[in-house]
Amino acid sequence: MRPGGQVVVFPSKTAGSSSSSSSYVPPPPPTPQQITAGRRRFVKLLVGVGALLSLAPYVPWGTFLSNSVSAGKGYVRQQATVNKDTFVKFELIRLPTELGGDAKDATAFVAFSKVCVHLWCSPNYNPDQPTNPNENGYKPNQSKHEQYECPCHGSIYKVPQGLAIDGPASFQAPPTNAIPMLTLSTDSNGFLMVEKPVWDVNHNGVLGYGRYVQQ
Repeated sequence: MRPGGQVVVFPSKTAGSSSSSSSYVPPPPPTPQQITAGRRRFVKLLVGVGALLSLAPYVPWGTFLSNSVSAGKGYVRQQATVNKDTFVKFELIRLPTELGGDAKDATAFVAFSKVCVHLWCSPNYNPDQPTNPNENGYKPNQSKHEQYECPCHGSIYKVPQGLAIDGPASFQAPPTNAIPMLTLSTDSNGFLMVEKPVWDVNHNGVLGYGRYVQQ
């Protein structure tokens, strides 16, 4: 008899049986102390997992949304900035001529945030136009497409306003349906400048969230 009143029965040897062979004896069930220790280990595991999950909102997810593209061994195409955080990246776009892109001042440009207001992917400006061989995106016999577009879920922002006109972002209520952007200007020498942003929905917007657009 084991401590605690547990009885373990060992089978007796039968005539003609080998002295080295015996019937299988199942292991005894865990003791109350072992059960308590196992429960403690399980609770510690849950606490550890919970702590890791609680840190999830503070992980710099923008690092994984970088617009850097690997294009073969030894070659990397990257944004002009060395900062890999997409939340501090903007795409500078020279407007098509019909939208004022031939002007000699800051009105010829817009600078949109690289963070889509839908699910934070990185939109791009990849224009297609069949009319002007001197402008970006010239492709004969190609339909015109000069919008700022998110490759993940197809949200399309109108240039130059930055208002979502198609895709999931276009179904979001204001101000979450327009991409944040920078305010540009030129100095006395004609150099393009970035004005100090005001990060609220009534001015330059809130990155990853949106801004109000005057209709």
